[in-house]
Amino acid sequence: MPKLPRCAWLLIGSIALILNHTIGLAATVAFVFAAIGWAATTPAVLVAIASLAAWHLLNAHTPRRRRTVRAHP
Repeated sequence: MPKLPRCAWLLIGSIALILNHTIGLAATVAFVFAAIGWAATTPAVLVAIASLAAWHLLNAHTPRRRRTVRAHP
């Protein structure tokens, strides 16, 4: 599983539970697979996902400078 913040896991879990209570487990699973299939076959969605991933990589995972540790004389 990817390392996500707790707030993201809470959001995912609460949406899954709301869908489970409103439309049922089978419909929730079918909806998730339909959404993944639609996203994988629609070029505009693939471009949107790729640009969002690039934005995330550039903003959240920028190279960090190494802290220099000075030796004690």
